[in-house]
Amino acid sequence: MKWKDVELETKLLFLITAGTVIVMLVATMGITSTVKDQHTELAYRQSMITAENYANRFDTDMHTSMVLARTISSTMKQYEGSNRSEVNNMLRQILLDNPELLGTYVCYEPDAFDGMDAEYAFTEGHDGTGRFIPYWNKLNGPVRMDPLLYYQTYDYYQLPKYYGTDIVTEPDFYEGIMLVSFVSPIIDNGTFQGIGGVDLSLDHIDSTVSNVTIFDSGYAFMVSSAGILMSHPTEKGWIGIRNLHDFKDPAFREMADDIKNGRDGHVRTVDPSTGRKVVMFYEPISSGASSFVLVVPEEEMFAGVNELQGQLVAISVLSTIFMGAVAFIVARSVTHPINRIVGDFQNISHEALEGKLDSRADTDVEIDFRKIPEGLNDILEALERSTVFMKEMKKVVDSSPVIVFKSSLTDEWPVELISGGIRNIGYSPKEIVSGHMWYLEIVHPEDRERVLSRLNHELKGNKNEIQQEYRILTKSGEICWVDERTVIMRDSRGNAISLQGIIFDITESKKAEVALVEAKMVAESANQTKSQFLANMSHELRTPLNSIIGFSDMLDEEIFGKLNPKQNKYVSNINRSGRHLLNIINDILDISKIEAGKMDLSPEFFLMSELLDELMQNMEPLAANKDISLLIEDDIPDCDVYGDKLKIRQALYNLLSNAIKFTPAGGSVWILAECSPDELSVSVKDTGIGISEDQQKELFKPFRQLDPATNREYEGTGLGLVLVKSFVEMHGGDVLVKSSPEKGSTFTMVIPKKPDI
Repeated sequence: MKWKDVELETKLLFLITAGTVIVMLVATMGITSTVKDQHTELAYRQSMITAENYANRFDTDMHTSMVLARTISSTMKQYEGSNRSEVNNMLRQILLDNPELLGTYVCYEPDAFDGMDAEYAFTEGHDGTGRFIPYWNKLNGPVRMDPLLYYQTYDYYQLPKYYGTDIVTEPDFYEGIMLVSFVSPIIDNGTFQGIGGVDLSLDHIDSTVSNVTIFDSGYAFMVSSAGILMSHPTEKGWIGIRNLHDFKDPAFREMADDIKNGRDGHVRTVDPSTGRKVVMFYEPISSGASSFVLVVPEEEMFAGVNELQGQLVAISVLSTIFMGAVAFIVARSVTHPINRIVGDFQNISHEALEGKLDSRADTDVEIDFRKIPEGLNDILEALERSTVFMKEMKKVVDSSPVIVFKSSLTDEWPVELISGGIRNIGYSPKEIVSGHMWYLEIVHPEDRERVLSRLNHELKGNKNEIQQEYRILTKSGEICWVDERTVIMRDSRGNAISLQGIIFDITESKKAEVALVEAKMVAESANQTKSQFLANMSHELRTPLNSIIGFSDMLDEEIFGKLNPKQNKYVSNINRSGRHLLNIINDILDISKIEAGKMDLSPEFFLMSELLDELMQNMEPLAANKDISLLIEDDIPDCDVYGDKLKIRQALYNLLSNAIKFTPAGGSVWILAECSPDELSVSVKDTGIGISEDQQKELFKPFRQLDPATNREYEGTGLGLVLVKSFVEMHGGDVLVKSSPEKGSTFTMVIPKKPDI
């Protein structure tokens, strides 16, 4: 049958119903897709954040174990005794104080501890050679000490010995127990002496991780960087045995590669323990050379999404059925008058054939035909009534706290569509969409120009995405911070035609930022108060100290009479201690002025060679008292410097006095200088005790002496180098350090010849 042979009623019924179905289908698919994508993204984001939070928590636990290993290692580096019992007591106490640990130990190279291994052969905590290898453990329950085993082949000893760095081993069996070792090398003067470490049972890790759940049946497990399972809530036989590469699923291999390289991510796969479809989210645990894996069943993760999709489909089906019924009624109402008109025409034609020419057509024909478009309008009105069902779909979007919007590109950017999330700030969607008020009216007046300027700038360019933060005013007058992420919709020629996007409330995060700034201001105020207190205290102490020094000078010069040898000794001690304390107070005053920004420079032109000669004359007696050679290169350049001579002199004096102080008798101290067109460098080099690389990081911090043992042997406050660096930096220069333990140090001041001061 041809289309022209189909009855009009059938055509109308078909066309109206088909059009309704197509419109409803397209609209439903669009809204379903948008809402589903939003809820899916939210589900993924929540799962990733959960995995990251748990990973951070376990990273802290692993870091604690590594800190214990480093504590044992660093303690042994600084341990100067040779009492093996003391070391054993320390290891035992650490094990008792940390119940999560399975064992604590040290393992020394032959004769590396005290050189007396032979005396301890076959004793407790030693092997047949007497090597010091105590292992305090709870392998069989009570705390006991055994000699370490397998250290000649196992990673826990061989890796730190080879690489000289901290390591976390892969899970391995030790005496029938699966464990992970946290080990730190003991290195003295660049020589490997042994290790210090702690063991953590995989049972402990498994019991902790297995308690993690998500949704109804989601769970978590942990794997090492090599992919070995360290825990599992149900498959205990896999722990320490199975590797991610053992599972044939490519998703597991992808996850294993990411974990090996310390990357996070997620994969969709089938859980080998349950056979269910899951999403596995994994986050690295850097302190433990492992990763945390969160297993989320898809049907639970997407339960809300699937339920929502089902509701939307049901609404669409009901709408289509309803519109089909309406279309049938409308089609009948339209074709009935037409059939009546056709019937009249047939009657007129029949009568005309019979010769009855006086029959006339109904004069109301035009009115009848005019009802056809009116009927079509009724159909359109019926279609509009179908929007009632569409509102059900919109409710789903409005239930989200995120504000979804669409605006046209005319004056003031009127909003065509906005979700119910706008109610969270006191406004109704109707207020915004109706045109009674513009969205820009609720943007904070101080931010409005910036928001408009940025939007206009991006509209003129080629960028299609905009992200900006600004303030808005709620209906109650409160200020909220929002993060707007807008997409510019363009036509085929690149012209912007509309805006659509989402708006997040970020007020709480902004409040946190403000609190952080306020805390910083409070800290800075406290620091200024501290500086003022130190300055006031130093002034109060300096006055009586000057009196003490003056009176001791008079007594030392025997102005009031002769002193016996003991009195002379005491007076000298008083005078020396007073001057030492006065120097400390002066240093504190200088530090306080620098921190308060009240230290000023008095620049002048002077010759560096003359200043160095003057310092040589002042420092030679101090060096001679310690039998130290104080040398200066012969060809010191006559370099003309513009700066504060007194402060540069004090900085050089502090460097020279430090070099002499920390250089043993018989050593040497050199003064070197170089002059270029733009800058001057002066170096003080010594053959003293030297400074390790780690200690150099603490050099220029106030009141820091690098080693407690050094502090007892060499008096000082730790302020000298702080003042050196501060004075040099005030001249626009810098202080460089080059040093090695037992090989001496070189401090170099680099100062512009004409600094901007």
